[in-house]
Amino acid sequence: MAKIVLGIGSSHSPQVSSPSDVWAMHAERDRENPDTQYEARERELSHVLQDQLSPELWQQKYEQCQVAVEHLNKVIQDVHPDVLVVIGDDQEELFWDEVKPTFAVFWGSEIKDLPHKLEELHPSLRPVIWAWHTTDEPVHYATEGDLGRHILECMVTEGFDVAQSKTQLENRSLGHAYTFVKRRLAPQKDIPMVPVFVNCFFQPNQPTPARCYEFGRALRRAIESWDPDKTVAIIGSGGLSHFKLDEKLDELVIQGLKNKDADILKTLPREKLEGASGEILNWIVAAGALEHLNLQYLDYVSGYRSPAGTGVGMTFAVWQ
Repeated sequence: MAKIVLGIGSSHSPQVSSPSDVWAMHAERDRENPDTQYEARERELSHVLQDQLSPELWQQKYEQCQVAVEHLNKVIQDVHPDVLVVIGDDQEELFWDEVKPTFAVFWGSEIKDLPHKLEELHPSLRPVIWAWHTTDEPVHYATEGDLGRHILECMVTEGFDVAQSKTQLENRSLGHAYTFVKRRLAPQKDIPMVPVFVNCFFQPNQPTPARCYEFGRALRRAIESWDPDKTVAIIGSGGLSHFKLDEKLDELVIQGLKNKDADILKTLPREKLEGASGEILNWIVAAGALEHLNLQYLDYVSGYRSPAGTGVGMTFAVWQ
């Protein structure tokens, strides 16, 4: 039977991979985003955030993120699992308006990342696109279709109606929640993955935190009932709070993770998990699946990048 031997949690925000002199450019992108309520928040918060916006502190935090990413990379290299089960979210990369499943699993034999044109990207994303996507030829990633199918079959008996995806439509690309994992955390070409999708962003069918935690528990049972004697790593990709950074919310999530407190994670306020902060749901799924392992490493970087309090709660974790 398969065995889950490793858990990883990682933010995948472009800020994680952006040199500190690009952070101000991300802030300009925040200003253009109506969901941040940038001007109102700047009036409210600018006087208390000035200490967070110095170039020296930004550089220190950038370096802290790189150390954390390299640590996760090394752990994955050392363990070298046979399969990666990557829990992420699709942001209209593979799934468009014709279907946005609450939960989905891809079970084809490979999935590809399509090139992204630099001239079509916001200036803040051009220096960091390497961490997410190709800019020349498509990149083909091997997937473990047999495990993907097994998970789908098990989830039905577990009471979860999970959408299946096997064929990648033309002009649809693998999302950055998954390509970040393959480009920065686990670039080893010989480790196939199973993409598991959680609808973190799009109303009206986002799952509740409680549903996500139980989905994670069911995911563990499914993986452990897979016949091949293979090792599996579960990776939760995304989060924590952004683009409006909410340290209190992040502290609550981290408390739940450190203490294996399912009640905290299952009762996080849904109204706080709006927009990009919804990616916390990916961590909740991972936590549910990794109850049998211990959280051995966690690093948190409060990545404030503007006087409006925009930024990312960049978080990195290892369960073993």
